[in-house]
Amino acid sequence: MKRSRIIELLARKMAGEATKRELEELTELINSFPDAVYYDEVLQQIWLNSDEGPDSCPDIDRIYQCHKLKFYDELVTPEQEPPVPALSQYKKLSGALLALCILFFIGIFYLGHKDNEVFNTQIIAGKGVRKNVKLPDGTVVWLNADSKLSYNTAINHKDVRVVHLTGEAFFDVAHSQSHPFIVRTDKISIKVLGTAFNVKAYPVDEKSVATLLRGSIELSVNKNSSQKIILNPLEKFVLDDDKQGVMKMDEQDMSLMIEHIVPVRIGNYEYIEEVSWKNNTLVFHNETFEDLKPRMERWFNIRVHLNSEKAKSYRFTGVFKNENIKEALTAMQLIKPFTFNLKTHDVIIY
Repeated sequence: MKRSRIIELLARKMAGEATKRELEELTELINSFPDAVYYDEVLQQIWLNSDEGPDSCPDIDRIYQCHKLKFYDELVTPEQEPPVPALSQYKKLSGALLALCILFFIGIFYLGHKDNEVFNTQIIAGKGVRKNVKLPDGTVVWLNADSKLSYNTAINHKDVRVVHLTGEAFFDVAHSQSHPFIVRTDKISIKVLGTAFNVKAYPVDEKSVATLLRGSIELSVNKNSSQKIILNPLEKFVLDDDKQGVMKMDEQDMSLMIEHIVPVRIGNYEYIEEVSWKNNTLVFHNETFEDLKPRMERWFNIRVHLNSEKAKSYRFTGVFKNENIKEALTAMQLIKPFTFNLKTHDVIIY
């Protein structure tokens, strides 16, 4: 496009029609494109020979050869570098990959040491198993089925005591005014000094729930850590990734709810449903079979297959303590009509 403009301006110049501004533009373009001088020479030859007759034609090739000799320095093509041998290319590639690997592991090291979060110990409770452990700082933890707790064995020497939870756990935190205790999950973080609370944060569940029994806790959602929420005793915090709630997170498809803990009365006893599992008691109140499914799978270490759409909507209220899966399902059959086929690690509901 600029070369066409150069030719146009050169023609106007030779015809004596170019304005002062066009002549300045032409000078700027020729300075930007040195070989544009070639166009100037060709057009001059055409202009000078135009009176020799309609059949006359300038020797374009000769003009260009003269032009190349005159502007050799500007037109010379840089010499290409000799091809790099395959072995040399391989060495360069290997070096680049090595550098990337080093950067990767430096990043991993940095992330692993951020805020002194170096977890060198894991406590795992498989499905059907519940564990009780005491951390080196004196904090007592009850770990529910299909859960994992990660921490550092030197946690009692840290300025900030940090643990990471996947699943569900009840914490009775050893008080230390100068050493806050932080529980981190994939979705929420909880900061305390000394208190008793329950955290439920299974990866497959839409809801993350923190239930406070004693003391106070400060919560934040990982996607919006600047927003802090303080819980009082007998309150619970619910982060729901799917449904509308009391407080809507900005630009996030999730809601936050703070609710009071209401004990559930079944028979002659009252239970706090959110923490009853700590006492090896599975309590459920007005829950559908579909909602109970993941809890029963973790509690009894079995896969539940709901092959009946009608059975999915059945609602149950009850308590399981020492029952096995067959005894539990038989008791549930007294409330709602369904059949089941029990195999080694699977139960099919019809």
